Formats: sequence, structure tokens, C-alpha cells
Amino acid sequence: MELSCALKEALCVVGDAQEVRHRVYALFDRALGIGKKEILLEPERELSEEEVFRLRKVLSAYAAGVPIDYIFQSAYFYGREFYVDENVLIPRFDTERSVEVILEVAKDKDAILEIGTGSGCVAVTLAKLFPGSEITATDISHEALRVAKINREKHDATNLRFLQSDLFDRIEGRYALIYSNPPYISAEDMKALDAGVYDYEPHGALYGGVDGLDFYRKIAMQAPAYLNAGGYLVFEIGHDQYDAVSGLMSAAGFEDIYGKKDYSGHDRVIVGRKKDV
Repeated sequence: MELSCALKEALCVVGDAQEVRHRVYALFDRALGIGKKEILLEPERELSEEEVFRLRKVLSAYAAGVPIDYIFQSAYFYGREFYVDENVLIPRFDTERSVEVILEVAKDKDAILEIGTGSGCVAVTLAKLFPGSEITATDISHEALRVAKINREKHDATNLRFLQSDLFDRIEGRYALIYSNPPYISAEDMKALDAGVYDYEPHGALYGGVDGLDFYRKIAMQAPAYLNAGGYLVFEIGHDQYDAVSGLMSAAGFEDIYGKKDYSGHDRVIVGRKKDV
């Protein structure tokens, strides 16, 4: 099959509108290592049977609604490539804001804890940014931790350890900073999720209870017992959750609470400091 014919086949699946053509070129690039320039300049190039088979397998998954990052089991976060599968959420660009905020308040050699690590993308990133720190990351899901450990090895994050734990159940000691991006989708918002998210991403990593705040309540109340005096609690939050989560943190004894917006101007990260005494 010539490239030009393969392109037409892909356009029939993905769509021929100008605004979605970039997805077609991305599929070719990730499936076959063939970029847009080559497609346009060498339309008569013959694809091998193996290449045609691989492309059609990808197009079939795409047509079924499987997110591209799950199709290729690969996603990028903070400049690094991570392995992902349907046992973990696909890393979001907006979560990179959490890393930037942690960089503002944490120091190398600080002990840092992440609750609910998923793919491990944040924990691995912090381990590489803070090579002198001990990073601990937990998840209740054995399968999520399997993915996270793959990413730890992939990026040689030797100062990172994982624990299977339901929130703080297996945590000991104290930390300079605790971070969590917990499940925070409410029951009502779960109904409105994009089909690609609802059908394929793990609901246990999305659903945060009827009002979306269940995990914030639990973590905010328990975190002070595991933080040094003056230590920080950092959350990623939903765009409309700042007031509710800041209230929970204040009730748990945190002070100097403030938020940071994501690159779209929405509330995305909230920070609170444990009192020095």
C-alpha cells in the first residue's frame, strides 16, 4: 500500500477536517515513525505488510475511542516519556503546574511524600529534580504501582520508593512536603466526562465521592501527623474546588493557604503550611 492510500484510509477514520489532520499525522509518526513531511513529499512510498498491519491496528483502536496514549502505552510529562496503560490515568499537562509549585516551596534533601501516585509521573519527576531527597509515593492499586515501578526503572529514579497503602495506612515518619492529586470528580461531573475518559481511564482514580471532596477531607485531616512543623501540604484540585478545599485545610490547622492557576487560568493547585508549633 502506498503512503497516499494509507493517508486516505486514516483520514476516513479520524476525519478530513483541517483541525483534526494533526491527529492523523501524529498517528503515523507514533505508529510508523513517519512524519508529516515524509507523507507529503513521498506519497508513492510503499508500506510493508507489517507497517500496514500496525497502522490498521492503531486506527481500529482509535475508531473504538481508545485514547491515543493508551494505544501507544506512552505519554509525556514534564519533558519525559512515561509508560501508561489503562490501570492509571493519562498524565495531564495541567498537572505540571503542581511540580512547578513544589519546586517553589521544597528544597533538595527534603523528604517528600506523594499520596496516590498512579503512573508515578510526578514522583519520578520530583526524584529527578531533587536528587538529594528521599521521595516516597503510595497507591492503593497494585496495578498502578506496577506501572509506576516501570517508570522508576525507565528513568533510574533511585531515590524513589513505592508503598501500597490506602492513604496513610502504611506511612511512618514525617515529611517536609506531602503532595496529592486525589480523585476529585463528583458524581454529577462523572456523568459528563468525555467518553474516552469515562470508558477507559480507571474510575477509582477519578471519582471523589458525591461532592468530589472525600479524599481531600481525609488527607487534610491526617496529613498534619505526618508533616514536620512548617511542612507543606500541596493538592491538585478541580477548577471549582478552591474554596471548599481551602476551607478543609484551614479546619485541619493549615495556614498561609494560597492557590495557583493552571495555564488556562483555572484554579489548579492549592498549598497550605502546617503551623510551626
